[in-house]
Amino acid sequence: MTASPGKDNGVKRLAAEVDANIRSLLGLPGVVASLQRLGDLGPAIERIAGFDETLVDIARVVPALEQLADLRTTLDAIAQVAPALERLAPVGDILQEIVKVIEPLSALSSLVPTLESLDRSIGMLEVTIGNVSSTLAPLQSTTERVGRVVDRIGTRRSGKGKSDDTPAPSA
Repeated sequence: MTASPGKDNGVKRLAAEVDANIRSLLGLPGVVASLQRLGDLGPAIERIAGFDETLVDIARVVPALEQLADLRTTLDAIAQVAPALERLAPVGDILQEIVKVIEPLSALSSLVPTLESLDRSIGMLEVTIGNVSSTLAPLQSTTERVGRVVDRIGTRRSGKGKSDDTPAPSA
């Protein structure tokens, strides 16, 4: 029996397909290893899929980070001033002590009308004292003379000075 050319072609095609399938089957161990590596990457892929919420959170924070970047010069300036602020901190305590001293002094302004009235009264008292002094000055010598006369009268009554020659005591 001789093979017909149509059958020969069919057998060749079938042999070619079998050959291709055998070659594919021979390549399966490499595919299996690749599939195993993909299986090992499963947990990592799941973690990456979980980053979706984190990425959304990061996207929400980006505007705030941009604003902070704009404030960098201000933050640098504040950082430079910080040592001076630390040195000024005790000044707050000193200022509080000064306030405690100044608060009572603020009440002095309410005393101004009283002090002004007192000043006027003292001025009038000085004038009155001057008037009394000028009035009493002539009376002083008169009083001294009256005192000497009284002393003489007293001496005469006591009998000590029977003569008028007895000198009068000096005042």
